[in-house]
Amino acid sequence: MKQKLILILKTVVSISLLIWVFSRVDFAQAWQQFQNLSLPFIIFALLYYTFLQWLSCIRWQIVLKATNYSVPMTGLLSSYFAGMFLNIFLPGALGGDVYRVYRVAKITSDSEGALVSVFLERFTGLAALSALAVVGLPPAFQLIGRWDIILIFFSCVGALVSGVLLIVSPQLLRIAEPILHKLRLEGIAARFAKIQLLLRQFAQHRKALMSSMVLSLILQFGIVYYHYFIAQQLGISVSFLALLVFIPIVVVVTLLPISLGGLGLKEGLWVYLFSRIGLSVEDAILLSLTITFLSWLLSFPGAAILLLDSTGIQVLSKNKSPGAKFRS
Repeated sequence: MKQKLILILKTVVSISLLIWVFSRVDFAQAWQQFQNLSLPFIIFALLYYTFLQWLSCIRWQIVLKATNYSVPMTGLLSSYFAGMFLNIFLPGALGGDVYRVYRVAKITSDSEGALVSVFLERFTGLAALSALAVVGLPPAFQLIGRWDIILIFFSCVGALVSGVLLIVSPQLLRIAEPILHKLRLEGIAARFAKIQLLLRQFAQHRKALMSSMVLSLILQFGIVYYHYFIAQQLGISVSFLALLVFIPIVVVVTLLPISLGGLGLKEGLWVYLFSRIGLSVEDAILLSLTITFLSWLLSFPGAAILLLDSTGIQVLSKNKSPGAKFRS
């Protein structure tokens, strides 16, 4: 009953935000801009993003090898596509990660190791994106000139860093252990202790760590550029440096499980951010929905993968967070 109520509330949040956003859109203008996308450009955009997914899988494979696991590229890539498809329907942006942990745990028979690999693969990406944004912030501030955006940006980065420290810091875990014991959550403390051990093991592989971070920087630069050249194709005059600041905000905020797959929340954020630099609601919605539309097209192979893996769907339905216990 509680889960159904939460789902209803998240649905209300998404629908309310979408109604608010779409009530402000001139659809005739947006449609005219959308027609700037030609079929060859759409095919190129899909191929470009598939290449980025392949680079993500290489990064993930590096992390797994550093923790003494070998998983074929085909398995990683298929779980990525399946995760993209799941993220369309599940609250927040972590549902796909749950499935990816399950798929790797099924191969390695180690749910904690699988969880760490997905965590590190995602974290290095977010860390690289934040690093790029910080580097681009001084010149971008001249273009943005809004302290509220700067404050939101640093709040998002701060929230990310704080969450990671809670997971990776032995000192913080020791402080939290008495509270977890009182709440009868000793199992979580034990699992975090093993995760920290595996994280330290990965950190000792300096070559793997450096390779992962370099790949993450390339990937995040490529993702920002992906948004930029789509915006240019749509006739949206947003700068690359502005997107370098906006995208980390959108990524971190839409990780919150307060809407259905980030729908409504993401569009509302784009509208707010674009309005602060003098761009229209139509520009914000057009860019957001175009990116979403292309990601949906790219995720269709994931539907077929999930249909062939009914066991994975059952596991996913029983485990609501990446920290849940996965059966191998």
